Amino acid sequence: MIDVSYSNIKNGLVKLICEELKTVLEKLPKEEQEDTSAIRVGFITYNKVLHFFNVKSNLAQPQMMVVTDVGEVFVPLLDGFLVNYQESQSVIHNLLDQIPEMFADSNENETVFAPVIQAGMEALQAADCPGKLFIFHSSLPTAEAPGKLKNRDDKKLINTDKEKILFQPQTNVYDSLAKDCVAHGCCVTLFLFPSQYVDVASLGLVPQLTGGTLYKYNNFQMHMDSQQFLNDLRNDIEKKIGFDAIMRVRTSTGFRATDFFGGIFMNNTTDVEMAAIDCDKAVTVEFKHDDKLGEDSGALIQCAVLYTTVGGQRRLRIHNLSLNCSSQLADLYKSCETDALINFFAKSAFKAVLHQPLKVIREILVNQTAHMLACYRKNCASPSAASQKQYLKFLKEFQSFTAEPKVPLI
Repeated sequence: MIDVSYSNIKNGLVKLICEELKTVLEKLPKEEQEDTSAIRVGFITYNKVLHFFNVKSNLAQPQMMVVTDVGEVFVPLLDGFLVNYQESQSVIHNLLDQIPEMFADSNENETVFAPVIQAGMEALQAADCPGKLFIFHSSLPTAEAPGKLKNRDDKKLINTDKEKILFQPQTNVYDSLAKDCVAHGCCVTLFLFPSQYVDVASLGLVPQLTGGTLYKYNNFQMHMDSQQFLNDLRNDIEKKIGFDAIMRVRTSTGFRATDFFGGIFMNNTTDVEMAAIDCDKAVTVEFKHDDKLGEDSGALIQCAVLYTTVGGQRRLRIHNLSLNCSSQLADLYKSCETDALINFFAKSAFKAVLHQPLKVIREILVNQTAHMLACYRKNCASPSAASQKQYLKFLKEFQSFTAEPKVPLI
């Protein structure tokens, strides 16, 4: 999905994208035993209307179909839209050469966004397969359509109790759209090139909930930013990926999984749904200890993920983990990992900004850290002068994470 509004054409971004796609589409993920990728590709350009392209292999020239009804967007063609890259390579290259010229004289500045995702999701649904949308977008979607947004960059709200509003989506359209995408195995990755306010809190919700990624290049300049963008695009297209995934975490008696953080969606308290999962994604799980754990039996955790490979095979991956239990706090502190703790607290804080002021979240982090340090000193440290620090190495590092309140946590 390529935004062909005036600014993207003028700064050469559309041409850069089209040129790079000729190369990176040669490296689509494939099954290890296969010579070519089974992934099919399709192309849409858009401003305030959508342009679908027929790139069927037997065509001499690509064909364009325009959908102007963005209020109830639909896919105007099935045969010829999602195609095997190797079979339709000449037609696709022809299209990528034509797109920058096709919209060279366009003065259209208004764009849509939600209908673009809707169109891609419905195309995958019609093809009866999961997939991934790569969207190259640059501006606030102000055209009359579902998901239309307004500028709400109100600096008066900063450091007030209403600051959390800035981190919440403007409309429930994107939340509803993300849920539909997850249900149909549609992952969304967004490349964003804003030159002014673009409301990431709204636009970024769909990539966040569908297991995609948001890349943001403020005031994109060709000579300075193009290499970073191209590296990001190549890595994202080439990396291994699984689609339409469901994960469940099971535990032995005495504790249970209570909260999950990551590019996920949950309809209930047990099933973690991901439109896609790749090697750069992680899910953080919080466990609650609510019963007695035996030192002899330990604690058992199983993580099972059911997913679809790029070749269309349904597979199950299972990880089993056995942990020791101890009644001694000193053993617990010795086993703690700084990276895991900071990762957990950072993700907890990120989730909390939707509901609490930043200063409250910062205070909670400082208090939690202080409590951990005080607990260690009281129960684990050897007797010494009050001024002498007896913290373990990981606690010293963790203390520095929340010691400076001026450092942004989000």
